[in-house]
Amino acid sequence: MVLPIMIRLTQEGLRAVPPEYSLSGSALGISRSQILLHLLLPAAAPSVIVGLVLGVGRALAETAALVFTSGYVDRLPQSLWDSGRALSVHIYDLSMNVPGGETSAYKSAFTLLILVFFINSITTQLTKLWLQKRIILQ
Repeated sequence: MVLPIMIRLTQEGLRAVPPEYSLSGSALGISRSQILLHLLLPAAAPSVIVGLVLGVGRALAETAALVFTSGYVDRLPQSLWDSGRALSVHIYDLSMNVPGGETSAYKSAFTLLILVFFINSITTQLTKLWLQKRIILQ
């Protein structure tokens, strides 16, 4: 589910890199793989990160339809390695199948919002740090 978004945004990010980057690498005699690894991918990294975040967000949002067609576990996991269900499926199950489960569903939805906000904040901070280090090194 994540791959089409990742592939498309990576392609668009690589297309957005000025052609002078690869031409300058070729003029210096750098191999094509080194040009891709050291010049083009770092320039397209913000687009790749956006693709990853959007893909993960879409996968989380579409989990309910996928899991309900393939089945899910209806019990609490006993360990970190035990199977469980996604939080979006848990929210749906509480709101639709549990009488009086709206309060718990709201709490779970709030938890999901906090997790998404936390993941986006961490991604933004890591991107800023990476870009600052990249600018300092240039």
